[in-house]
Amino acid sequence: MLTRKSAFLVMAAVAFGCGGESEQADTPDAAPATVAAAATDAADAVQGEITDAMLEEGRTLYVGAGLCAACHGPNGGGIPNLGANLTDDEWLHGDGSHESIVDRIMTGVPADQSSSGTVMPAKGGSALTDAQVGAVAAYVFSLSN
Repeated sequence: MLTRKSAFLVMAAVAFGCGGESEQADTPDAAPATVAAAATDAADAVQGEITDAMLEEGRTLYVGAGLCAACHGPNGGGIPNLGANLTDDEWLHGDGSHESIVDRIMTGVPADQSSSGTVMPAKGGSALTDAQVGAVAAYVFSLSN
């Protein structure tokens, strides 16, 4: 388990690593079909009812391993010039459905498509599994519903 200081350092590193130019943003998509297939697999991993266990796993990953909170805030309210608000009903990329949230997490957001100019790396720059992406997407979906 991370100490508060360790958690802060990780969040700070991600926050600074997520901003500005990125080598990933400058490279073309090498395999868009592979990314789309992975997003579909992640959505399929949590088809059906969203359970309390999925939401808890998603919340834990959102704050910890997924590092989403570093840019979108611990409660999903967003951080100005960094990550969008995930708690309102305005979706900048997609329609706010679980499937579109999975797709956004899997593919990320390049700087030229970001309202803040900040890169969101695929999977938040982490090594989440498809099932974990599905759980994070379920949690994010719950924030605005």
